[in-house]
Amino acid sequence: MQPSPHVFFKVYLELGIKSMVPYLAFDARSLAHLLRPENADFFAKNSFDEFPVFYKNPDGGSAIDVAAENNQIRSVNEMIKYIIHYQNSYKYAHLFKSNLIQLIRDEVDVTPLLNSKVLNYTFEYDEWTGSSTDLAKL
Repeated sequence: MQPSPHVFFKVYLELGIKSMVPYLAFDARSLAHLLRPENADFFAKNSFDEFPVFYKNPDGGSAIDVAAENNQIRSVNEMIKYIIHYQNSYKYAHLFKSNLIQLIRDEVDVTPLLNSKVLNYTFEYDEWTGSSTDLAKL
């Protein structure tokens, strides 16, 4: 009998208000086990706005960077799937600012990421010709 994975998603003050998931980025099997759909109940218990599972560390890196540096392509793919499904917001685009080209070179499947809300954001500004609803101004 395996222990509950909630301990890995819990936010710890000792870790600087972080969960333990990013520390396992170098191990594809552990990360795949934690991020599998059967654990979705534990994902929902986190407040993603306040304590997201994937974020930038104080040194400017992220779990994605750690996995990519260790050539853990499966881990990177699992993290991207998770981010697209649970943290799908332009607020997390900074996670890919410095590593997107390297991920493409490493043949990580970034197509879902490019089609997600993480890297696509529609600005609503009525004064722009392309999105204006007032055709009389045109």
